[in-house]
Amino acid sequence: MTDATSTAQSRGDVVARVIDTVWRMESPRLIAALTRIVRDVGLAEDVAQDALVAAVQQWPVEGVPDKPGAWLMTIARRRAIDVIRRESLGRQKHEELGRELVIDEERAADDDEIVDDAAIGDDLLRLVFICCHPVLSVDARVALTLRLLGGLRTDEIARAFLTTEPTIQQRIVRAKRTLAEARVPYEVPVGADFQARLGSVLQVIYLVFNEGYAATAGEDWVRPGLCEDALRLGRVLAGLVPGEPEVHGLVALMEIQASRIRARTNASGDPIPLLEQNRGRWDQLLIQRGLAELDRAERLGGARGPYALQAAIAACHARARTPDATDWPRIVALYDALAQLQPSPIVDLNRAVAVGLAYGPAEGLEAVEALAKIPALEGYHLLPAVRADLLEKLGRFDEAAADFARAASQTRNVPEQRLLLQRAARATDWLRASRQAPGR
Repeated sequence: MTDATSTAQSRGDVVARVIDTVWRMESPRLIAALTRIVRDVGLAEDVAQDALVAAVQQWPVEGVPDKPGAWLMTIARRRAIDVIRRESLGRQKHEELGRELVIDEERAADDDEIVDDAAIGDDLLRLVFICCHPVLSVDARVALTLRLLGGLRTDEIARAFLTTEPTIQQRIVRAKRTLAEARVPYEVPVGADFQARLGSVLQVIYLVFNEGYAATAGEDWVRPGLCEDALRLGRVLAGLVPGEPEVHGLVALMEIQASRIRARTNASGDPIPLLEQNRGRWDQLLIQRGLAELDRAERLGGARGPYALQAAIAACHARARTPDATDWPRIVALYDALAQLQPSPIVDLNRAVAVGLAYGPAEGLEAVEALAKIPALEGYHLLPAVRADLLEKLGRFDEAAADFARAASQTRNVPEQRLLLQRAARATDWLRASRQAPGR
């Protein structure tokens, strides 16, 4: 390979990375603005992808433009005009969209000097609510959100959720078709509908974050990329609706939880439980951001919102310099408040863990036993895992070993399974040692 060839290849690699970065940053705003113009999220993404293809073809030759986002928007608008002219959309529709596109094109002439942040924000907020519309299944909302708002490719989404690329592609195609057939308006809901729909948006973002924070299956315990995508979406949403306390509560929760990611695994990728983590590895910048967001939520009157309450629990851990300094009674009280607001056996199980650490393993075990016959927890691996931990602390090693093994058989996450089997083996060793102790 000659020096010239090597240099050209290196330059091409740099441009490819720039294009990927620009696309992740600009594609949500691009698709949002195009959806307003063409009134079809599927068509908007198609013409945005055409602009991306043009960038891939032209930038390595001509160089990256000074304002790549504006360049992509200009190309995408022209593609939209071409598509509308080519498709049989009916004369009235053609004329209506054509006029709007011409107006938009005239406004775009000064794009290099003027960026209408308010218009961009409005477009983005509309796109957020479209992607998370209740007419779609939760799986479809997640896939469409990561695709259109997260800028992820189909193969990246498939990898993140351990499924096939055709499966994700079908979800996205079906989602777009469903939105078109349901004639979902490109608007931000108002009144009571706004709060209900906002809950759906927050649910999708937190689902993405949780899958990154504690993967349900596969070879990795954490997937930081998904946490970063969810955090980015949450921060954008907080900027778009700054007066909504629960948005700040969710961002606070994610910031604080994300601060622990580096400490959650060892060099081999195996999980490290919270109380065994090196707190010196927690990201203090993310913690401070999270505490600031929690303060915003509380000042907006949202201290008792479900995400704000969970963020307050996470803050108790973040503020404790050592595990022993954790305010476990306060955590129990916060779980009590959360259970009243959103009754859930998962919340009750988490509360039982806090009870065990605040008031002793016997009381914690009593709280866990009360959950044993709840159908929603049947097959949920953390129920026997929590019970096993409490039994181990009480010296009931034979029962603990059996429950750790049962929990291991119920999880689909490989590193977590290894950890639980190690705990089962350790409990068995302790049982054997206790039987061999003098006086037994």
